[in-house]
Amino acid sequence: MQARRIRPDTGPTDRRRLAAAGLSAVLPGLGQAFNQRRRLALWFLIPSLIVLIVAFVVVRTQSLTHLAAWAIAPAVLGALLTLNLVLLAWRLTSVGQAFLDTRRTGPTGKLGVIGLAVIVVAVIVPHAMAWHYGGILGTTFGKVFAGQEMRATADGAPGTARGSDTERINILLIGVDATKKRTTELTDTMMVASLDPVGHTVSMVSIPRDLVNVPLSGGDVYGPKLNSLMSYAERHKDDFPAGGVAALEDAVATLLGIPIHYYARIDFVGFIGMVDAVGGVDINVAKGFSDPGYDGFGLDGRGFTVTKGPHHFTGAEALAYARVRKAPGESDFTRAARQQEVIVALRDRVLRGGSVLWELPKLLDVVGDTVHSDMPVDRLPDLAAVMDEMGRGSMVRAVIKFPLVHPISTRYGDSQDPDIPAIRAMAAKLFSAPGVEPVPWPTPKPTPTPKPTKAPKATPTDGS
Repeated sequence: MQARRIRPDTGPTDRRRLAAAGLSAVLPGLGQAFNQRRRLALWFLIPSLIVLIVAFVVVRTQSLTHLAAWAIAPAVLGALLTLNLVLLAWRLTSVGQAFLDTRRTGPTGKLGVIGLAVIVVAVIVPHAMAWHYGGILGTTFGKVFAGQEMRATADGAPGTARGSDTERINILLIGVDATKKRTTELTDTMMVASLDPVGHTVSMVSIPRDLVNVPLSGGDVYGPKLNSLMSYAERHKDDFPAGGVAALEDAVATLLGIPIHYYARIDFVGFIGMVDAVGGVDINVAKGFSDPGYDGFGLDGRGFTVTKGPHHFTGAEALAYARVRKAPGESDFTRAARQQEVIVALRDRVLRGGSVLWELPKLLDVVGDTVHSDMPVDRLPDLAAVMDEMGRGSMVRAVIKFPLVHPISTRYGDSQDPDIPAIRAMAAKLFSAPGVEPVPWPTPKPTPTPKPTKAPKATPTDGS
């Protein structure tokens, strides 16, 4: 009769090995300390503590928004991705050494093998996610900021140069109606957002799409509607060698009397995708309206109706809210104000508590395919710092409307004729010097201080 072979109990050894490996997974060096390997513990632990201390100081002294903007610069992002791989190798080495420490004699059982595999996966997953998000960021911002390279090819320098980091950052926001029904791309949304890095305020003005007779920097005037300039300039490179966006920037800068440093452009499809990627936007509608003739872009059928009060809009609904202009009581000017509401709501949604993290790949994919800008990536930390420090009350908004413009009938249809001196006077107050409080338009009248009332004379009583 053959003797039955008894397997040794590997449980205690496996548990000790897994305890050491788990500690090193949390912080390299702890597992070595658990195994009483003092020199190895110090060798793994000291670099780990240095990295943790540096990371703690940076996070405590900088806002997360500012850090994120700094991290996406190509050189910084590349260095961080490399560091991510080095840290992964460092952690896995510490885990492996702690588990296989020679003082833990005896074979490894199933518990040890399975447990080690779980620990290794737990170590790898966050680093793999960081690498995945980093790759998406690099690809996305390569697409978004490709406009910088295109502008440099066209006229030698992207945007208008800024003198110092304390000057305003003026950005032209362009919404393009590039649907299949259009034979040309019309810039039906044109705004200038100006960030004051000293006063931490944002000034925003909307420019009418039907504006005609807009001055250009060379002394010429663009007679047709302003929303056709970008497309016209693209088709007439002899007259506008710098291209369509540069021509529109030049016209808006000359109209307002301010420099335009950068631009950001998005089309309808991209806007819908951005709003949907962050889970929609919340807007408190001040005045309801109904437009049964709205083309229904992105919606199920024609028409759009909204009631007064708080609403949560999907991307298509937010686009409709920002586009409708033919409903009773609505116009290009009321639409411009609503467009600003949507932009503020989208900003608030993106910057809310961090739940957008789970939608980040989708959001970045949409942004990369549909948003284009010539802003240098190294300017983003400045932009993020201002956006992070300002509140809702720090945004001053205006819409160019009557009496800054006057309705006229031209061969281009119903148009708006600008009062150039009045528009520039408005812009000078709205885009005030850095650190100076911007003045909205129309300028609110000061509340009169009530005159003090005289106390009535005391009437003597019988006891006086």
